[in-house]
Amino acid sequence: MTKKRKWLSTILIIIGLSIAAFPFADRLNTSYWNNKLLAAYEDDLKLEIEAPNLVNEDYFALQAIYESEDDPEFTSMETQSTEATSEGVIGESTEATTEKIVKADKSVIGKIKIAKIDLIMPILQGATERNLNRGAAVIEGTSAFDVVGNVGIAGHRGRSFGIFFNRFNELAKGDEIEITTNNKVYTYTIYKILIVEPTDVSVLNRNKTDKILTLVTCDPIKNPTHRLIVHALQNP
Repeated sequence: MTKKRKWLSTILIIIGLSIAAFPFADRLNTSYWNNKLLAAYEDDLKLEIEAPNLVNEDYFALQAIYESEDDPEFTSMETQSTEATSEGVIGESTEATTEKIVKADKSVIGKIKIAKIDLIMPILQGATERNLNRGAAVIEGTSAFDVVGNVGIAGHRGRSFGIFFNRFNELAKGDEIEITTNNKVYTYTIYKILIVEPTDVSVLNRNKTDKILTLVTCDPIKNPTHRLIVHALQNP
């Protein structure tokens, strides 16, 4: 009986210590992520692992697609998209309409939402001209969502206010991006915004520890010569 009591006492002590330690462990976890995000704001994350060749090909192909934004055909298409917005079709920034697009088109793999600039767009797989004319698109060969790596999403800048990635110049460090895919919602915090040459594919490099989201669009809006890059780190 004495041994059983000692054993029971030991179990109760362990349970008590575990309960007492939980808030401390929770604080440690919160502190870890807070420090990690703050460090990302003040210093670039090291992206030392180069992107594979497939990423390079898809990224370089964006040049011709972005240059097509200056064609009359694209301008006409954008006007149609703007008109469609008022009618509740594609290009709409409301969540309900985007949900309809996601359900209606099997090529759509999710949606991107940035509350600060009232952006909600469908995400398609493959940064082809057709896909970019319909929404945002994952650059082939980049990482999957919710894994350590760097998932790249490209989008047209759009000349009309609020169309595509037109308002990206309003984004800043600390702003949040929400990605919905595979029935899950992932949030990212922007830690760096930069403008690079169209041949600089290093922005899609990755490392061995972080889940990074990189948004790519053209800059400036008219006659684009560079890329506007938005780097964000997935929140825990």
